[in-house]
Amino acid sequence: MSLDQLRREVFFLGYHLHWPHGELMDMAAGDRREFVDLLVEQIQRENAQVEAARERT
Repeated sequence: MSLDQLRREVFFLGYHLHWPHGELMDMAAGDRREFVDLLVEQIQRENAQVEAARERT
């Protein structure tokens, strides 16, 4: 994993989930990536729901 990718993952999870930097850095890379993927899926679902609600109005 590149340093840039590590920074992006840590920022993304910290920004959205308010997890401490140290906790994110201590997390295994695979575990951190799984949380990123789960969060991306959740954001996509929420965005789809918002779009569907807009279309109904």
